[in-house]
Amino acid sequence: MADLSQVQIEQLRSALEPISVPSRSRLATFSNWAETFHCRPERVFQPTTVLQCRQILELARREGARVHPVGVGHSPSDLACTKGWLMRMQGLTGLIEVNHEKSSAAFYAGTILHDIHAELAQTQPPLALPNIGSISDQTIGGLISTASHGSGIHFPVLSKHVKSLTLALPLPGAPVVRASPTEDPELFQASLCGLGATGLLLEVEIEVEAAFRLRETKEAKSVEYVLDNLDEIKGSAQHVRVWWYPDGKGMVVGRADRTYEPAKPSPSLMAHILGYHVTQFFLFVARFIPPFSPFVGWWAWWLSKEDSEVVDDGYKVLNFDCLFPQYALEWAIPAENTKQCLEELRDWIDAEAANPSGLRTHFPVEIRWTCADDIWLSPSYGRETTWIGVVTYRPYGLPVPYRKFQERFAEILASHQGRPHWAKQHALKPKDLEALYPKFNDYRAVLERVDPNHVLRSEYVRRHLEGEPIADRVFKTRAQ
Repeated sequence: MADLSQVQIEQLRSALEPISVPSRSRLATFSNWAETFHCRPERVFQPTTVLQCRQILELARREGARVHPVGVGHSPSDLACTKGWLMRMQGLTGLIEVNHEKSSAAFYAGTILHDIHAELAQTQPPLALPNIGSISDQTIGGLISTASHGSGIHFPVLSKHVKSLTLALPLPGAPVVRASPTEDPELFQASLCGLGATGLLLEVEIEVEAAFRLRETKEAKSVEYVLDNLDEIKGSAQHVRVWWYPDGKGMVVGRADRTYEPAKPSPSLMAHILGYHVTQFFLFVARFIPPFSPFVGWWAWWLSKEDSEVVDDGYKVLNFDCLFPQYALEWAIPAENTKQCLEELRDWIDAEAANPSGLRTHFPVEIRWTCADDIWLSPSYGRETTWIGVVTYRPYGLPVPYRKFQERFAEILASHQGRPHWAKQHALKPKDLEALYPKFNDYRAVLERVDPNHVLRSEYVRRHLEGEPIADRVFKTRAQ
């Protein structure tokens, strides 16, 4: 696609018409998974081929439009939103190839993780991703773009398992390039947490290993026990997670290791009914009767505090049900700051609970770990990391108060050298990020090189990385 004449541009518009939805159509309205952010893009494209992706980039460059790629929109921030052109990547999907010699598999960027697990399980011999996070609902491209993570002090963020990327760049002709540790390594490092701005991700080659099961045990412990034994606990299994129930005054420690044991059945239907439907109703009641809120937290603790054991395919153990729509926040701190940070959080939450008009937390507070990495914008860059996250549930999708609680939570985590998860809301600006990320300006230099016309600069990127005065609630509804 060399420089195009006006006639050719019109032909390109016509060619893309079948895969586009104009803003006047109700189909053009987009919401993230939690339905906490909404946007009506100027146009929505739903490409199914690499050629169509390139054509969209070229047309946008020629017309001065901005394009923002999105997977399923699971991010609980406005990262997926735009008023420009939205490119929904779920049509570019599927397994491309498996390379047993390199222990890798390549997928189109719009492939959802659930489908990746299924594809890998059908190979001979069966394969699996070495580590995953709490959900498999997102696309592999979205996962990479935000440096999403699982848990384990010997496991990095999931982007670190990537071996190479194929991207279309918003340059004349929308060239397709390959990036890896040896092929344009700067673009590779920038794109492993690229926020959709370093190029349009088309293909992801990622590390795989022989399929495995995990045996996970869960034990209820006192808060004091966990805080006094954090160093021992975090290294006590390959994958360690801790769930803290402030109203129940306890924590659940989950430890998972690879095993060859036969699978053990999942929880019963009754456990699901109690944990999902009854809990959601209680949360709904607490929305109107705030003093009822501590009981809901105690109820969740009562459901979770029994010791348990499960054995199943690795991804089934590491994944869990997010339950209901929610406002979510997560920050990453240096692992050595964990105890002091959790103690400060405990003191604050206890003080709020003792105040009849105090702020209330939902449950649980989740604590996970990753090892240090060298990805430029990874929150684990250069340090072993503890991830601490909170949620405020929205029973039946209804809005509830959350902002004051999450703002104070963010202040505490930031004071312990915290870096926010890129998919979550935060208020950091370029100077803040420059202080937190030694390679921040290297990342911005790559953006200027591969996208000098700013075609792929979403509102999120322009607000946080360029300092443009775009309101952090521009995609919120009034009720939120």
